[in-house]
Amino acid sequence: MKMSEKRVEVSVPRGAEREDPNLFVGINGMSYLLPKGKKSSVPAEVAQEIARSERARDALDATMDSLQRAKA
Repeated sequence: MKMSEKRVEVSVPRGAEREDPNLFVGINGMSYLLPKGKKSSVPAEVAQEIARSERARDALDATMDSLQRAKA
């Protein structure tokens, strides 16, 4: 699958002080290293993968919160 030529601007949130200052995204054998705290122009598929990853992280956080409440 070839990456689309359409590019979109994404903003990767800045991480904690001891976290890696870059976000690694790999799709279809292509690698992207995006600086956190800055905007980057990426193929639309990369932006979609970043959004998918954020949704997965939010779902995990919600599940962990739910488990903690059930445990208490």
